[in-house]
Amino acid sequence: METKERLTLVELIEAVIPLVEAKNYHKVYENHLKRVFRKLEKYCIIHDERYFSTALGEQFLNDRFGGTHGFESRIYARERRAIDMLSDYQHFGTVMLRRRKERKFPPQFRSDAEAYLTQMERDGKRPNTIKSHKDSLFKFTDFLDSSGVCKSEGIALEFVNNYIKANLSNYEGDVARHHHSIMRKFLSHLSDDGKIDRGLAAKVIRVTRRSSPKNLPSTYTVDQVEAILSQVDRESPAGKRDFAVLMLATKLGLRTSDIKNLKPENIHWESNSIHISQVKTGESLALPLPLDVGWALIDYLKNGRPDSGEPEIFLRAAAPYVSLQNFDNILVKYMQMAGISLNRTKHHGLHTLRHSLATHMLDKEVPVDAIQSVLGHVHAATTERYIGINVKQLSLCALEVPEV
Repeated sequence: METKERLTLVELIEAVIPLVEAKNYHKVYENHLKRVFRKLEKYCIIHDERYFSTALGEQFLNDRFGGTHGFESRIYARERRAIDMLSDYQHFGTVMLRRRKERKFPPQFRSDAEAYLTQMERDGKRPNTIKSHKDSLFKFTDFLDSSGVCKSEGIALEFVNNYIKANLSNYEGDVARHHHSIMRKFLSHLSDDGKIDRGLAAKVIRVTRRSSPKNLPSTYTVDQVEAILSQVDRESPAGKRDFAVLMLATKLGLRTSDIKNLKPENIHWESNSIHISQVKTGESLALPLPLDVGWALIDYLKNGRPDSGEPEIFLRAAAPYVSLQNFDNILVKYMQMAGISLNRTKHHGLHTLRHSLATHMLDKEVPVDAIQSVLGHVHAATTERYIGINVKQLSLCALEVPEV
């Protein structure tokens, strides 16, 4: 349940900080949480948001760490914890205890949850998929535990629906459906084992979200993209790096995670091509390397990249010269310099340039299967979701309605 009066983000943070201080965390960890709160405040100022929501917290993390979640890092885990604390207080009036380091399922659900995950391994599911299911089950079983459910056989429809109402309804649509799907698969697993009623998974309520402004299509026009690129200072080391990053996103549509993971051996200069294993899907992708993108990479590698033993191409411009983590700030920086409004209903991560490329290709009447190949999508349906928002193109397909 939510606190009776809706607090502004600033008020919410002021209420949570004393609870953080009371938990006697190590001072370094406590200060890190407070820094995340300050970052979130700045983020909300940029996006003209006054109130916190779980969906806003998810977007903040997604914009900072990318769509495929550089979510394995300790930095992400700490920032995730700070967002969860705000969400906990907003919905329950307190900060819920989280298991640290080696997180474990509540004892009464441990064997069933671990059996479910073991079966996923036997079925050949990818490690990231298994981890995603595990994280979702932590949330679900923690809720059941806090609701007084003492064994798997005691999971009733009432508890499941309460979980959906109290937790999943606050997520963005895709995230909510993702958790909802995992929960139902786990329930089906329990019913297959004879632990719960076989029809329970089919009876749970759907995810319903609070009404909120719909996100506008996260794309930018050709002129806007060119304006962004024109703002980069290509004489400085950081500018050379940023320009190469933006060119990879705008000209090739590479995902943030693939740009972050790009290494010199992925560039095949003799054939003017890039060959990668996509972080998100694990699928191989080979793309031609346009001259302007190639020269941007060469300029950075020869004249901008610091000497470092790091394997990745893109590094911090200042010491320590380690792999660059936050790519989305690059785009936001040059958008602001170009005078492009940071509309609060649009995403502003580097991923939007990938989305924009797909839309621009469709505008030029490039076939969908060719767009799918460039973006490295396994399924055409994924590509169609990317380009389905192009109203101008869809209008060309509209049928005239004859007068009656």
